[in-house]
Amino acid sequence: MNVTYLLCKPYLCPILAITLFISVVFPVFAKIEPLKVNITYINQVHEHDYYTNPLLVAPADSGVAGIELGIEDSNTTGKFLGQQFSFLTQTIPAAHSSSPIRWSEYKIENQLLLVDLDSETLQALIAHNNSLEQPALIINIANRDNTLRQRICSANLFHTTPSHAQITDALGQWLLSKRLNNILLINGDTPGDLAWINSFKRTAKRYKINISAEKKWTFDTDLRRTVSQDIPLFTQTARPYDVVVVADMYQQFGQYVPYNTYYPRPVIGTAGLVADTWHPSIEQWGAKQLQNRFKTLHQRYMEHADFDAYVAVRAIAYAVQQIKGVNIEALATFMRSEQFQLAAYKGRKLTFRDFNGQLRMPIELTHPLGLVARAPQTGFMHPVSELDTLGFDRREVCQ
Repeated sequence: MNVTYLLCKPYLCPILAITLFISVVFPVFAKIEPLKVNITYINQVHEHDYYTNPLLVAPADSGVAGIELGIEDSNTTGKFLGQQFSFLTQTIPAAHSSSPIRWSEYKIENQLLLVDLDSETLQALIAHNNSLEQPALIINIANRDNTLRQRICSANLFHTTPSHAQITDALGQWLLSKRLNNILLINGDTPGDLAWINSFKRTAKRYKINISAEKKWTFDTDLRRTVSQDIPLFTQTARPYDVVVVADMYQQFGQYVPYNTYYPRPVIGTAGLVADTWHPSIEQWGAKQLQNRFKTLHQRYMEHADFDAYVAVRAIAYAVQQIKGVNIEALATFMRSEQFQLAAYKGRKLTFRDFNGQLRMPIELTHPLGLVARAPQTGFMHPVSELDTLGFDRREVCQ
């Protein structure tokens, strides 16, 4: 049979052309060295002397599991763009007042940092970073301290985990939308509880929500045996309230409050209806596929700490893809610009606030097994973005 005739057959010509392209062009691309993007995850040994509910202890890979999935997803697209993402972990000891962390003594391998540090240690890192000739880009993926968003305005500092203010504002908007205006506020006695309470009081003032009574939990009894007697007595007030707000970051007592209050009222805060960035029940906008990929990789459900870390990696990957490099100044400038818009399974593009580096994002309001609502609530408006109704606005930052 004539070879020329075979080559000219219409159904064979495209196949031969594709084969020739693959055999000639792909080996050329294979020889090109990919752009290597190296990220360092700095976590800290957290020590405290107060009780934490053992039923709610975070998984050993909390947060870092999200980084691993973020790296995997980034490399899926990166291999077509000549980019290769990787990360290493660096653990530092817990900070003590007698021996604070001296960052000048640590050798940090890369200039792209994801950090899970306490407030004092993180502020020391930021000060050290600002003194460097070539500062790193730092993304806070775990610390929700309001002070880090209000008073620390470094151009190279970003936050993918929400502030306490974003969380409490999401709850405040829900209260306002339900016309639940009289609050019984219960707070614990840990530093985390105090920070959460102060943030909620700011929210209450912002939305004109009345805290009609406030009580501090100071008991150390075993509630498992006496909860039906102790909680109703503790939550009894002279006047009825509309809702109970609980601030108990370590679930020392909060999980016993729902359905045991003196007046039959809803419970929100750190127990009952809670606000956060992620929940295993979220399935819209492609989130189901993200949930499945995470579960396949780690054999458990994705939690908010994993999502906050995942988004940090994806933010870096998107910025690197757009500027086609790892120049830190260019990355930081782009991430704070209007051109940065990150798709993150939230139904809308996420952006960083240019004035304090906080990631704008919707906040999910959930109970243990399902999604209840999403903030911002309908009707809350802002001249720039309704997402800026959650947390600190420009006029509240670095004045």
